[in-house]
Amino acid sequence: MMNLSRKGVVAAFSAGLALAIAVPAMAGEGDVTMKPKQGVSFEVGSKHAIAYYLAKGGICDLTVLMAESNELDSVKGAATRVTIPVIPTRAARIDNAEGKTMQFSCEPSAVSMTISVLDQVAAAQQAK
Repeated sequence: MMNLSRKGVVAAFSAGLALAIAVPAMAGEGDVTMKPKQGVSFEVGSKHAIAYYLAKGGICDLTVLMAESNELDSVKGAATRVTIPVIPTRAARIDNAEGKTMQFSCEPSAVSMTISVLDQVAAAQQAK
């Protein structure tokens, strides 16, 4: 029997799927722009992500749901939900364990958000 918190996460992920516009795997394929209340669905490594935002007081109130990807178009296990207020002209970043970063940039007056998937690159100074 599924507990109530897991049912809530599955319901939230399903609601996000209903709002989402399918976008091909974004890594290296350019940015995607979304408008308020317009969901975007995309792959980030082995994760499936759905993002949407609400424009509240000129701020982008971002919600991102992530779950394991599979070929059956169903939620496999629990999803993770992150909600972040993003100030216009600023960006929020979410990293995953596979070296990918999702960057969400809020445009002035929260009229749109741009999503970019980046590869994390670590650099180290050489010892002298």
